[in-house]
Amino acid sequence: MDSRLKQMERKQKLYSLLKAQHDAEVKELMHYMSILTTVENNLVRSYLHTLLGDGLRHVEYISKIMANIEGATGSASLTKKGISESIKDEKESRDTLLQCAEMADDPETAALLKSISVDEEHHIRILEHLSELVGSIK
Repeated sequence: MDSRLKQMERKQKLYSLLKAQHDAEVKELMHYMSILTTVENNLVRSYLHTLLGDGLRHVEYISKIMANIEGATGSASLTKKGISESIKDEKESRDTLLQCAEMADDPETAALLKSISVDEEHHIRILEHLSELVGSIK
């Protein structure tokens, strides 16, 4: 029993450290994204994009390890309900962005917001296809 208790304590400590690292990675991602809006130099922007890509990957890996420690199997997998919720969120984002584009005084800002809304529309189509795939796999 003593060894099981020690193993459980180790897992809790590991989970705690991973959670702290996960939070730090997310904080870094937010920081890099906020800096990106002010940087004009292409090399610096490229470095920031690399940091963002790596950070996203780190969050994904750490989240997966944490889910394994929690024993979460179903909650981490794709579900029709979860995908449906994501589609709803993407549609709300698209509509909000289009509304913002209409309100923008600057044509460049309006065009950028419309461009992002097109990405959101693409995300919706991807999620709809993903929903079909999840439905056919199960």
